[in-house]
Amino acid sequence: MNKISLFLNKNYFLNIIVLFFITAVFLNHIHNRTDSSAQYEKIDLNHSQDTYVLVKASDLKKELSKELVSNDGYSNTLNRECEVTGNFHDRHKVRWLKALFLKKIFNISYKINEGLPYYINIILHSLIIFFSFIILSKTFVLKRKYNLLFLLYFTFIFQQHLSEYSFSIFETFFFSLSLYASKNKKNFLFLLSCLLAIFNRESGFIIIFSWLIFNNKEYKKLIIFFSISAAIFVLLNYDIFKCIINPKFFVPMENQKGQINFSDLLNINIISTGKLLFTNFMLPFGIGLYYLIATKTKNLPLIALFLVYFLVFVFATPAQHMSVRLILIPLIFTSIYFYNKENKII
Repeated sequence: MNKISLFLNKNYFLNIIVLFFITAVFLNHIHNRTDSSAQYEKIDLNHSQDTYVLVKASDLKKELSKELVSNDGYSNTLNRECEVTGNFHDRHKVRWLKALFLKKIFNISYKINEGLPYYINIILHSLIIFFSFIILSKTFVLKRKYNLLFLLYFTFIFQQHLSEYSFSIFETFFFSLSLYASKNKKNFLFLLSCLLAIFNRESGFIIIFSWLIFNNKEYKKLIIFFSISAAIFVLLNYDIFKCIINPKFFVPMENQKGQINFSDLLNINIISTGKLLFTNFMLPFGIGLYYLIATKTKNLPLIALFLVYFLVFVFATPAQHMSVRLILIPLIFTSIYFYNKENKII
């Protein structure tokens, strides 16, 4: 009986429920993003009309596993030829380390079982989201109702059509870890989390400035963290150095084919435009803005990071790119923390 009480008192049971919930939501997203036509195959019955049958779940999982190990999914990222085409995918070349890591994991699991990469993908990303939840909970120690906010925010995002969700999931985790390290003045852990964030996606450089949120005016350490990170980033991408010093490599000014650009919003009906602006900007930024405004003592580095991410979402990502909004959840929790601390709610 004592073991059961200890289990419940330490929130183990609640955390297990949260993990299962996150996994269920992510699994639902994977199933929803699968093209419905891919779940059926055409068979020849010598009829005048085409006949389709439902593909077995096991076969569908094998097909998804093949996509995860296919060289086509990694060719652009692992191709080390320096070129600036004006496409957002050009900058994927600096994300090769994370791509190589996932490719090797999926290939090893595929050799064990053809359907295993499908499960590895779900387990890996669900755990990363769960660890982000745990780290934020440990960093800020807020009331349990804010745990529900995390889950609602995560669920809302993963009910949308998402692209490149893996980058955002990993970046959210590294951002959460860097906030924990910054708040607790763990220098090496902070540097490591920033480096991993940069290897995952180049926007990880923004995370370095989160050091100032809890360590105001420690500019010398900030410069050291940034210099070390930039040096390692350049070293690992030295073969495409001409590209990484070209601003258009990271932020192309051309309209992206197949994406909604801000110039396209004028040609979309007002209801669709309103929905896009609400779900992608007003709602995610509005939550953090509410607590920032309500807090009398303003944390300028925190406000600056919200502004930087807003500008990044406007100029460096497609307007409908919803998955990157997941990165805001660590900032939202930070703004809630300072509001509660000022009002002695913690």
